[in-house]
Amino acid sequence: MHGMRPVAIAFLLWFGSLLPSGAAIPPDDRPGNLPDIVAALLPAVVNISVLKQVPAADGSIALGGEEMAVSTKEFGSGILIDPAGYIVTNRHVIAEGYKVTVTLNDGHPYPAVIVSTNERPDLALLKIEAGRALPTVPWGDSDTIRIGQTIIAIGNPLGLSSSISVGVVSARNRDLNDTMIDDFVQTDAAINHGNSGGPLFNLRGEVIGVNWALMSPNATSGSIGLGLAIPSNDAAFVVDHMRRYGVLRAGFVGVRMQQVTPDIAAVLHLGATEGGIVAAVWPDGPGARAGVREGDVVLQFGARPTADVPALLRSMVTTLPGSTVPMVVWQDGKISTLQVAVTAWPKAAAMYDPAGAPVTQNRGPRITRPDLGLRMVALTDHLRQIHKLTADQSGVLVLGVAANSIAADTAISPGDLILRVQADRVATPENVLQRLDALRQQGRDAALLLLQSADRPRWQAVPLKDF
Repeated sequence: MHGMRPVAIAFLLWFGSLLPSGAAIPPDDRPGNLPDIVAALLPAVVNISVLKQVPAADGSIALGGEEMAVSTKEFGSGILIDPAGYIVTNRHVIAEGYKVTVTLNDGHPYPAVIVSTNERPDLALLKIEAGRALPTVPWGDSDTIRIGQTIIAIGNPLGLSSSISVGVVSARNRDLNDTMIDDFVQTDAAINHGNSGGPLFNLRGEVIGVNWALMSPNATSGSIGLGLAIPSNDAAFVVDHMRRYGVLRAGFVGVRMQQVTPDIAAVLHLGATEGGIVAAVWPDGPGARAGVREGDVVLQFGARPTADVPALLRSMVTTLPGSTVPMVVWQDGKISTLQVAVTAWPKAAAMYDPAGAPVTQNRGPRITRPDLGLRMVALTDHLRQIHKLTADQSGVLVLGVAANSIAADTAISPGDLILRVQADRVATPENVLQRLDALRQQGRDAALLLLQSADRPRWQAVPLKDF
């Protein structure tokens, strides 16, 4: 999947529009010198790789010293928003991963810490320690974007770092009924698996969206020109809460609404279809205590006019718990204003909480062994036959990997063949352990292992000081 949902996203290169003679192009929508614009943005876009466990045949996930099935690496993108190393991406990019690595545009990788995540909208905040101030990009105002406006997407599609595509804003406030507060920006810029969490820029170099998903015929299809991004104003609000409070402090009103249709409006003698008709009221929730009843129509929540149910819900969710907010309703054939004391989400309503459940796995106790968590065996003719190796092939076969160990963290998997430790060839597990121990005694922090996975050799740096 490479960090991109099968539900949606897009491709079409487009640099201009047909305008009436003499019509002016707004300054922020002139393509200008795209190479110069992109060159200034690339350093603030990062690549994210995530190691995830493949579940066993029975669906279980190994913990601690239990031997895991093979690991898989998925890719995503991220946005540097603070020189101290704070990065925004999508929650689904890092969900259920056990190791997250951020690689900067200059090629340097850093281990990332998950600071906070949010399920609706789908966002995560990561932190890396680079030891220096990092380049960043600013948030733009997504309320000001226009259909047809030129945009730039930058990310890590299919693991191809620093890929750009250019297109236009195809639609605003797109509702897929994926969450209760959908208002996605739709674009035709080419966005593929791995672009998730990356930025959608305007031509001023401001982030006006966080790329989220692609709409395609099936889960394995690529871009067909239908891409969705989380608007920057929504993302910036959630990220601000993540940094200030550790989590989105979403407001809870306790009403479930559906959009007013022309038929419903006619029955209720409403002059318009704006607002949401209340289909359910949470028992003893803020709405119920304020006097909201099933069948009421919520016309406005707070000072800002709202045209549809997603906008109403966004107004409710983005209100801090503890606030008292006026809510305009159509009740008993007349307009009334109720005062709603917004609360935090109760535990009983946790499944609907926009923050969602934590995404990190319980990996069990850390395994700290000199063998790095590896179960190894010397090759025999029988093992060579099973693993389709040549008769003269030498090395040490990995039979198992402890789930929470250095070996798991470095993506060593059962079936890998260890050919060398540093420059030395190895033929037995004892050879491997002796060479690793010698490197530790020399004060080394890491060792290089030459591994063969299937028919492809690769060098892997492995830490030595985890135990």
